[in-house]
Amino acid sequence: MKKLIVSLASLILLALLGVFGLKYLNNSPRERVKIEDGSTMTVEELSFYSGGEKLFGRLYYKPSTDDARNQTPVVIYFHEPLKTAWPESVIKSLISKGLSGYACGFRGEAKDAVKIVKRIGREPFADLEMLFIISDSSCADEIVLAASKLGHKIQGLILVEPNLTGKAREIYLRYGKEFLTIDSSQRGEAMSLIEDYLEGRGALK
Repeated sequence: MKKLIVSLASLILLALLGVFGLKYLNNSPRERVKIEDGSTMTVEELSFYSGGEKLFGRLYYKPSTDDARNQTPVVIYFHEPLKTAWPESVIKSLISKGLSGYACGFRGEAKDAVKIVKRIGREPFADLEMLFIISDSSCADEIVLAASKLGHKIQGLILVEPNLTGKAREIYLRYGKEFLTIDSSQRGEAMSLIEDYLEGRGALK
């Protein structure tokens, strides 16, 4: 009888550990970080999978003082995996100006980018009428195709040193005046160009 009680207790303990373990694994790592204006932002992992490959990403937003987060314009930056320093610096700079952001190391297809943008748009802090996309050259073709599929669901597209081909280039030649293109000679003034573009589209006041 004593052995039976010990065995049952052990099974219950293992079950509880399993439940708490699964809960922990499902929670995204989250941290608070100081930004340039002296305030605090939350950085939270939110990654996706494409063809079995993990597309690592992070949300950046200012914590709200009440239960409902204030809705803000959101900038979604698709960039080359492992090259996170520049995209994160752009997002952090925009956070101090009242926006929220998401940066993702992207090696997926246009349909994956569409799903990611729609998913970010469901975040409590996201203003659905103010979603913007930035892409570097490594994934520009797929991101331009994604932007064309999203249509009016996004308010702007920023391309950093794009080298477009095929259908993406055709879209760019047709609608490129609506985009902000930053070439290699403009990298030094990229941040001010991005801010001017966002301000012109109502994201910065």
